[in-house]
Parts: sequence; structure tokens; C-alpha cells
Amino acid sequence: MKFAKLAVLAAFAVGMGASQAQAADECPAAQALVDKAIAHYKAVGQEKSYADFMNKDNKDWVNGELYVIVSTMDGIFKAHAINPKLIDNQQLPMLKDTNGVLIIQEMIKAGKSGPGGAWAKYTWTHPETKKLAPKHTWVKPNGDLLFMAGCYPPA
Repeated sequence: MKFAKLAVLAAFAVGMGASQAQAADECPAAQALVDKAIAHYKAVGQEKSYADFMNKDNKDWVNGELYVIVSTMDGIFKAHAINPKLIDNQQLPMLKDTNGVLIIQEMIKAGKSGPGGAWAKYTWTHPETKKLAPKHTWVKPNGDLLFMAGCYPPA
């Protein structure tokens, strides 16, 4: 009986480790997705890349919590597959999280901080747990646009 309990606990611990490893990989994957999106935009142009980014069934651009967002330097979204209602929403740059952080302004600031990209950090509802959690969005400029992808870093 003790062995069975230990086996269950070990399996649980391994499962937790795998879960944490997945979460740890999510933020580097967001950075890679942004670089891939910029390369795609440069290769196929605005119209085709936006259509690709907006296609929820295209796992290259929308994969669970990872998806591409493109905005102007003023924070006006031009591509957002998860919530297309956010596109061209002039009120969006005033969006605040529960701590009063102006989310889009943080994204703009991160994007304008330099050509290498930077993280915007704020609080958002985690899609799996449905609880408020820290969220980081990798923002990288390309021309007059900001390319972004967000993640929930491990606790």
C-alpha cells in the first residue's frame, strides 16, 4: 500500500514538473512567435500576414494562449485573432488592469524602448484558471508597427 501511495505521489510530482516546464517554455515561445511573425510580415506583406495572424485555425499563429497581436505605435490593434472586436478600437489604449496599470501604454512603452523588444507586464485573467495572474507580453517594433505575443510566466 505504501508503494502505491509513493507511486501516485511520484506521478503527481512528475506531472507538476511537466506542467511547470510547459509554463517556463511559454515566454520564450512568445518571443520566438513575435520574431516569426515579423519575418512573415516582411515576406508576404501586410494583407496576407494579417489574414494569417487572424486565422484561429492556423496553429502557426494561434496556438492556445500564444497568438500574435499587431498594433500601431499608438496602441491601435490591427490584428488580434482571439478578440477581433479590439481591432481599430480607439478606446483600447486607456485599458487598465485591476492594479490600475494602463496595459496598452505599457505595451507601447516596451515596444518603443528599443529595436530588440521588451516585456510589458500587467495582470490579466488566466484563460485556464480563470483567475487573475501576472501576464507578460513580448513587444517588438517593426517599422511603424508593434508585434506582440503574451504569456503567463511560472509563479
